[in-house]
Amino acid sequence: MDPRDRFTATVDAYARYRPDYPPALYDWILAQAGLGPGAVVVDLGCGTGIVSRALAERGLDVIGVDPNAAMLAEAARSSGAGLRWVQSDAETLALPVARVDAIVGGQSFHWLDLARAGPRFRALLGEDGPVLPFWNLRDPADPFMAAYEELLRTWSPDYQAVGAEPQARRLLERLPGPRADLPHHQDFDRAGLRGRAWSSSYIQHGVKDAAGFDRALDALFEAHQRQGRVRFVYRTEAVLWRAGQVG
Repeated sequence: MDPRDRFTATVDAYARYRPDYPPALYDWILAQAGLGPGAVVVDLGCGTGIVSRALAERGLDVIGVDPNAAMLAEAARSSGAGLRWVQSDAETLALPVARVDAIVGGQSFHWLDLARAGPRFRALLGEDGPVLPFWNLRDPADPFMAAYEELLRTWSPDYQAVGAEPQARRLLERLPGPRADLPHHQDFDRAGLRGRAWSSSYIQHGVKDAAGFDRALDALFEAHQRQGRVRFVYRTEAVLWRAGQVG
């Protein structure tokens, strides 16, 4: 499947069940990249606009970019000062401006062909321009998160190939640079846990026995729930690269 189409079926679940990011992450981004009010920032792989909205609220001029028309349509339901939306991929980055002050991406850089995107990043930013990818990654030290990881490996052959945890960790190891590692979490009831699981493209497209997966997920919920809820425990991990390092 074309990666640009993988999230079309997940738009509603993504908008309802995917996490935001801790406020301290945005403080770190602005400080590390030296961004002030009016700075032009590309949110690459903006999805439903979670990051774009948070940055615009901090006074930045944000261009949310995504190749998927359905995800971008959901994002574009948010309008207002500091928000623009562009359908494009990372390798083309067809923007309405010639230069930007930073490129960020939440839960997206593991999807990119960085070798092809690198020259476009450098054209927009210059060699020293800041590139800041970040992810909410499930904490493997948490027992429920460890059990959920095993569930994904068992039921979705796609998970190892495209899942954020395996792919992002490989990417984070590639380059040195200032790092952020922040705690974050979401709490779910049974229905919320299903929604969170099915917001992932490797569940939507990688699980062949949906009823069997849901039964296994329900069993996992019962084993770990406390007062009818389970907690997704994240480490929000970010790194500052320079455009000259990308590719």
